[in-house]
Amino acid sequence: MGQKLSNFFYVGHSYREEVKIQIRMFIVITLAFTIAFSWRETVFELSKIFTQWATGTENPNSLNVLTSLFITLISILLIFLASHYLKKED
Repeated sequence: MGQKLSNFFYVGHSYREEVKIQIRMFIVITLAFTIAFSWRETVFELSKIFTQWATGTENPNSLNVLTSLFITLISILLIFLASHYLKKED
């Protein structure tokens, strides 16, 4: 019983490697979020111009809603494609 309990709380090499992996992932995600946030306005404005051209809408409120819907649909499509092509092999 005592041996099983000490094995349960053992912090070894794999734990340290996992911490390094998680820290590295945290840094990458943080920097990716920073990049995405800096491009946010540019992507929105370009999408707004495209949506205005495609629909011919002049009302700014309708244009903002349609642009957000357009960006959402494109994002969902990209998430679907990424999850399909990057899934783990069984």
